[in-house]
Amino acid sequence: MKNGGEEWLILHCEIQGEGGKDLPFRMFHYQCFIFAHFKKAPVALAIITDKRPTSEASSFTHSHYGTKTVYEYNNLVVTDLVDDELLSSENPIALAFYAAKSALRAKEEIQKYNYTRKLAELLAERGWSVNDKRDLLLFIERIINLKDKALKKRYWEFRQQLDKEGKIVYEHFFKEIEEEMAEQRGKEEVVKKLLDLGDYSPEKISEIAEVPMERVLALMN
Repeated sequence: MKNGGEEWLILHCEIQGEGGKDLPFRMFHYQCFIFAHFKKAPVALAIITDKRPTSEASSFTHSHYGTKTVYEYNNLVVTDLVDDELLSSENPIALAFYAAKSALRAKEEIQKYNYTRKLAELLAERGWSVNDKRDLLLFIERIINLKDKALKKRYWEFRQQLDKEGKIVYEHFFKEIEEEMAEQRGKEEVVKKLLDLGDYSPEKISEIAEVPMERVLALMN
């Protein structure tokens, strides 16, 4: 702590959605283990990334023959955060939370592209350092996880413009595309060499080089 003291913290990120229906018990369990081993009573924060079962309590309560235990902890539910407040906040973590909400809402790749570009544009206008904006955007890109190669290239072209303007300097997606293309070219070179040897069937070559059968057949012609 800033005053020289020490506090222990349980920071639990729940990603199971409605799959894990015993979160309050698990939070209490973590508390018990830490107290039993270290005699510390940690501050607890549960970050809930998706909707929880409606019947689930927000705290752990157990009563047995006159003995009652109540364990309450801090909850932050990402889906309950207000978009406008997140986008207008000067706290960088707010944009990370907005990215998490965007990833949950995006059902199609074009939606992921739109969200990623929107956040990149917003970041570009912030008065933070170029390196800080780059690092936060890298984190946001990972959260939203755009996969469509055509949209990645389109996003990179937009990012190139930001690079030229000196707002955000980071070529993450384009480098990834280049690496994927180089890896594919390398695999195809292996296919060609195995075909020249003539000792392996197309099926075996596909298995060895990890190249789809249709591509092996195309390279045979």
